[in-house]
Amino acid sequence: MEILIIALSVFSASFFIAYIHAALALKKTTTMLTELMLLHVSIKRDLGVSSTDIPNPEEIHKENFIKFLSDSRDWAYTYIEDVQKGLEEFINKVEPSIKHFNEYGVIVDGSPHYQSMKIISENFEKLKSLLPEEDNDRR
Repeated sequence: MEILIIALSVFSASFFIAYIHAALALKKTTTMLTELMLLHVSIKRDLGVSSTDIPNPEEIHKENFIKFLSDSRDWAYTYIEDVQKGLEEFINKVEPSIKHFNEYGVIVDGSPHYQSMKIISENFEKLKSLLPEEDNDRR
């Protein structure tokens, strides 16, 4: 029985010492946190920054996403315009030859290039149809 009382006393004493140690560490941490908060407030006051001036990370992500969409849209429009200009240039250079073939190609039906020109002519019209209507009407 005496051993049990001694073991319980040792356990209680070690528990009490651990409790005191944890309480002192918590008090020290609380003091340091308070000092840090005061320092933070004084730095913000000295810099003239309020808590509303600091952007929210969600707002930053939202703004970056909107910028990405805007930049992507601008890039897409530029790309489309460049492709349309390239198609118009191609059509302007090739169309006279295609029109001539469509009008007079049947006369030289036996020509070795007749079948190739017929395929090119058909696909030329498909390519031309990819441009917006106002561009096709201009020609």
